[in-house]
Amino acid sequence: MSDKRFVQGSGKNVFNGNELIVKGALENAVGLMAGYPGSPVAEVFTIIEENADILREHGLWGEMTNDESQGAAALNGALEVGVNGVAVMKSVGLNVAADPINIINYTDKYGLTGKRGGSVVVCGDDPHASSTQVAGDSRQLMVHLKMPIIEPSTPQETKDFIGEALKLSIASNLVVGYLITTYLAEGGGNVTLTENKPPEISFKNPVTIDVSKVDIKRMVSIPPNTWDLERAIVRDRFPRVHEYVRSRKLNKILYADDKKHRIGFVASGISYSYLEQALWELGVDEQFPILKPAISYPLEPEIVGDLARDVDYIVVVEEKSPIIESQVKSIVQEMEQRGELKTTPQVYGKAFDGTDGFPEEGGLTPSTLIEKIGKLLLDIGDPAAKIDKARVNKELDLLAEIKAYGLLVPPRSPGFCAGCPHRETLSAVKGLREQPANKDIFAHGDIGCYSMSFLPPFGEMYNLTAMGLGGAAGGGMDPFVTNKQYSLMGDSTFFWRGITAISNSIKEGQDILYIILENRNTAMTGHQPTPESGHNIMGDKTVPQDIEAIVRAMGQDEIYVKKMPPSNREKYMDELDRAFERRGVKVIIADKECGITYHKRKRAERNRIIESQGFIRRETFVNISQEVCENCRECTKGTGCPGLTIVPTDYGEKIGIDQSVCVSDSYCTKIMACPSFEKVIVTRKRPPRSRARKIPLENLPEPQRRDFSDNWNIFITGIGGMGVGVLSSTLARAGTKEGYEVRFNDKKGLAIRNGAVSAHVLYSKGKAKISTIVPNGKADLLFGLDMLEAERSLLYASRTRTTAVVNTTPVPTIPMLAGMMNYPLDVEDNIRKHTNSDEYFGGLLGDISELYFGNRLFTNIIMLGSAFQKGLIPVSEQNLVDSLMETVSPSQRTRNVEAFRLGRKLAAEPETVELKNIVNDKKILELYGSTEDYRTLRERKTKTLEHSFWTWWRSKQIAASYKRMVEETVEKMRLDDETNKHLARRIYDLIMWDNLAYAKKYVDRVLEVYALDRPEKGYPATKTVVRNLHKVMAIKDEIYTPQLLTDEEKLDRDKVRYNIDEKNGDKIAYEHINRPEFEILGRQWRFDLPRWLAHNWLMRLFKHQKWVRPLLERWGWHKTELGFRNWYRSDVIDFFLRTAPSNFDLALKGLRVLNDPYRPDEFVVTGFRETVWPKMERAKQQFEELRAPGVSLPIMPTTIAPDRSHG
Repeated sequence: MSDKRFVQGSGKNVFNGNELIVKGALENAVGLMAGYPGSPVAEVFTIIEENADILREHGLWGEMTNDESQGAAALNGALEVGVNGVAVMKSVGLNVAADPINIINYTDKYGLTGKRGGSVVVCGDDPHASSTQVAGDSRQLMVHLKMPIIEPSTPQETKDFIGEALKLSIASNLVVGYLITTYLAEGGGNVTLTENKPPEISFKNPVTIDVSKVDIKRMVSIPPNTWDLERAIVRDRFPRVHEYVRSRKLNKILYADDKKHRIGFVASGISYSYLEQALWELGVDEQFPILKPAISYPLEPEIVGDLARDVDYIVVVEEKSPIIESQVKSIVQEMEQRGELKTTPQVYGKAFDGTDGFPEEGGLTPSTLIEKIGKLLLDIGDPAAKIDKARVNKELDLLAEIKAYGLLVPPRSPGFCAGCPHRETLSAVKGLREQPANKDIFAHGDIGCYSMSFLPPFGEMYNLTAMGLGGAAGGGMDPFVTNKQYSLMGDSTFFWRGITAISNSIKEGQDILYIILENRNTAMTGHQPTPESGHNIMGDKTVPQDIEAIVRAMGQDEIYVKKMPPSNREKYMDELDRAFERRGVKVIIADKECGITYHKRKRAERNRIIESQGFIRRETFVNISQEVCENCRECTKGTGCPGLTIVPTDYGEKIGIDQSVCVSDSYCTKIMACPSFEKVIVTRKRPPRSRARKIPLENLPEPQRRDFSDNWNIFITGIGGMGVGVLSSTLARAGTKEGYEVRFNDKKGLAIRNGAVSAHVLYSKGKAKISTIVPNGKADLLFGLDMLEAERSLLYASRTRTTAVVNTTPVPTIPMLAGMMNYPLDVEDNIRKHTNSDEYFGGLLGDISELYFGNRLFTNIIMLGSAFQKGLIPVSEQNLVDSLMETVSPSQRTRNVEAFRLGRKLAAEPETVELKNIVNDKKILELYGSTEDYRTLRERKTKTLEHSFWTWWRSKQIAASYKRMVEETVEKMRLDDETNKHLARRIYDLIMWDNLAYAKKYVDRVLEVYALDRPEKGYPATKTVVRNLHKVMAIKDEIYTPQLLTDEEKLDRDKVRYNIDEKNGDKIAYEHINRPEFEILGRQWRFDLPRWLAHNWLMRLFKHQKWVRPLLERWGWHKTELGFRNWYRSDVIDFFLRTAPSNFDLALKGLRVLNDPYRPDEFVVTGFRETVWPKMERAKQQFEELRAPGVSLPIMPTTIAPDRSHG
């Protein structure tokens, strides 16, 4: 649906930088916008596609060309007709477009229709390299290409300078470079709008060119014509730039007076906004002359001279290279040589006098300038300015305090989305590396979503080259190595440059595998169409260009080409394996739609069904049984899927499914690492009943609104998909309705791919100078949708100014999921410590959203309501709610308002929204961390045993014996409630594994250890052996695993998790993803359970076959696990009993050879079969290393006569 803001012709509204580029084109009679998407200006093409009908109405044709050079070349044709053209690209795209731009500038485009058109190249730079492979400064290349450079500084200029750039291009007959950086392209604010102006010549009213008017000498830059054309550029066209800039007064000296100042500043682009903001924060705004050149190249000499005559020091503020600084120095030097200066000012920029100036690496921020300029003001001073040294020192002290925090926050790298087909390819290649013949496969990389393949858990990119050239890099390696090689390539990349790379590989007889990831989208930049899509961004149907047919035509049946979906893991891995074995060029086309677009469509379809019939009759989910899960992390290491999460249980951490993220594509089940995965099929006859009581949300108390004097800042942070952008858009709109000057920035980068995302929103009442960035320590409100990202963002906070509102529901990073690091324990404490702790507001708001609304997607709006109720947001409720309604889709407005009011209720009456007060079923609390005490658990397990066996009288006996065994053991040890609970649970497990006698052996050994434990140390050995001995004795074989999969507690929890109310007609069924193995007479039998068999009835049948276990064990079934159990139960515990009296610490280390050395409650010996066997061997080796060779151990003391029988 089109956005009506793009036809607004007066007044103010809120736009981001990318939107303003398009609006600027509409207001300035642009007939052509072309180019290729790339951060930070990728959104331009999405805006064109979404508003194609508006562009058509106004005669503006949008074209997403196959690469940037074609977008630039399109300007050439538009200029021939006299049509205004704008090409859009990112910084590295300018490298590609340089050739056609250079040629355009050498020719004299006077317009064959009698009209001159302007030509502008919008280039998005990413100085901080937040989402670009290199941190570029495109001005250097623009200078080389003889392009005048215009740099907008504010959102208003972002729109208006499109028109100025076009006029400058017409006046100079040069292509003008329009430079915009990340914090302005992805930033924005409220701007004043004017009417759109359609072009006179457009695709709606085409003209016929009179070719007899073509002046070849002026139009074709080939020698000898080139020499005359170059002379015209230098002597005529470039001087016209200065004439136009002077006539339009585009360059200005601000705050000039009749005083002689020691310091004057020069700044253009976003650096100017940072400078104004820094001077405001230092208390010296409007105290110094500032030269603000709109045209940063070529710099107008006269206005530089005006500044040079009035100051002793010229301080040039610019990001990256000293482009402006070099021009200022050159102009000042020439003035000095001509005797035009009484005193020659020193020029500071990248260096001050003997010290570092503004850094050339990375980008600038307001805080960088506050620090550098603050010190400069104290060192140099300026009698003509009012400098409050105490104020300056206070600002410098704040920055020093923030730098001293020294917080070590685990990184949150981006990753592939849930349902992403690229993950399936990378997981398959990673799996192939486990074969010795494939371990040295060399992975070449280039640019696309698949660039993230170098990140955990895959690490499948060993070098990086330019887009589409991974295979070309392989060509340089191919003659000199024997390694197999492969290169990933996106489908859009294939048409961008990949065709020529593959062609070159075929021509050279290269030995390489190309894996073309055909997801039918230009996915990395916003899901624009590709040449294969069958339509363009204006919505016209086009001829679909088939990649497979093109590749086959290139290879003439001489190369291996295979197209297949990557979802069938085994077949796909076999195909990859065969391809690697073949010599020559091989191409496998992984054919599967982008997960984002596919599941977006599925969600829309699901919503339509719910809207029409009120509920979904049948749904399938992926589930993990925590009872079976070993926490080996093979699933997370093999897929890196964010739909997996870490779940705390009484057995330690386990892997679970985050249903707010999971799309149930079931790829995690195909790793077949363990039998804990299952499909859950939910069927309903009527709409599901709510799991939470509806809370009355009317008659809420009015919040005490806090006003601000000059400016108010909020920093919002979270993870892609959490709704950070919704909050920033809502707050920007609300601030505009209040009459504030508004700036904001949505730092997206790789956020949509589970990376960190943040937003800055700043309000000013007019006097305060603001940019799109909150300076360090200046946030009034820190919004942490993710707790870890909130801690990372504490540089924007201070103890005196900042209130933190934080969702403490933890979301692990991909390395955490893969077991490479742990979630830190002090995150919330650090946030409290470095903000105003008295006003801190935090809680498991994600859990509340999930319980109340069925997912975590409303967490952001609950937080917005809470912050508003606490008086932390200086806008009216009407303006805030109206802005929220404008931001979210119409179908979600009602629920968002409810979430807002729920957040208000939570802040006003927190006790009413506690989980325990809003659930309908107390069992729900177990899903959200509520725990029971030892006695409750013991009684519950006793009741479970009473109906767990086929004969009721035997069940009663076993239950009574269990209860007695537990009570007697607890009485003997008298430990804490938590340990008693662990013991009671594990005794129950071992009875279910075998029988009472088996559990008795466990208890006896625990008591032996307890007798030699150290109470002053908190009984660490007993607590260890309670867990570890159970771990090795409760072997999850093909009899016990079905017991766990059909355990009553597990089934009840699933009913709660999937909101199953059998009285309401709801049903739940299971399809277990299981690969049982049996060893019979020395032969192993491993097979996948067929779907029609893999249900609970079969699991229940298997769990009652304990009688067959001894027979199978005699034939070697699970002999490794049984041997490990016997080793730990005998050798390890005996070692403790002998060693503890003389060397307790060594003895305890022996008991803990199964455990994580940093987290003794977690295990390192985990997994099934081939996964756990090497870990068992390592544990045994570590244990042997503990036993010093040749040292006789003390005789084991007799405490309780143990039963030495095994099994």
